[in-house]
Amino acid sequence: MGNFAVVLSGCGSLDGSDVWEVVLLSYHLSRKGKTPAFYAPDVKQREVINHITQTIIQETRNALNESARIAWGGIREIQDLSGKDVEGLILPGGAGVVKNLAETLGHKQTPYLNPIRSVQKIIREIYRRRKPIGACGLSGLLVASALRDILETPLTLTIGKDPQLIERMEQMGAVHVFSKGTEAVMDSEHKVVSAPGNLLKLNPAQIALSMENLINGVLELV
Repeated sequence: MGNFAVVLSGCGSLDGSDVWEVVLLSYHLSRKGKTPAFYAPDVKQREVINHITQTIIQETRNALNESARIAWGGIREIQDLSGKDVEGLILPGGAGVVKNLAETLGHKQTPYLNPIRSVQKIIREIYRRRKPIGACGLSGLLVASALRDILETPLTLTIGKDPQLIERMEQMGAVHVFSKGTEAVMDSEHKVVSAPGNLLKLNPAQIALSMENLINGVLELV
């Protein structure tokens, strides 16, 4: 079985990785004979959110420790990840993507999302090795940012329907394509497959189909 790196950002859609997406991505990888290998940065979460009240809690949590809740403890620091050891890279969505895997979501003067160094390094390494990348939800912003200054032609990605997110993506040089929640958009030239996933507030069956379509697209590019 081939390994696919799955990079997590915590546990929970409001301050970490979207759990539904992670589980269903892993399930569909496994069904296709692939093994999800989980990684996360050993960093302090930018904030902790009460997922009932959706308010900030005055707690300190670690993104690696929280991610281990989803990975059954079988997780490693992202600094240990090498592109030569995996067939591709999967980036689930969730607000932790911009809170824990990036330094800033950007401002009008600095519109770019800046991935933390270890995340940018692995995205670029996977791309340069001509291995596929699957990006769900907000993770499309990470990929667009990490690759924006090394591409000769623009990426084609989807991130849902939010005008501000679309604007951010286009500011980083990517071409945005509107997609239904269950559809994945394949950029065969750059070997990147994206899906809006739970940004569109899908029901469980729709999330499952969306994640299946993303994994199918990624495996076509191996």
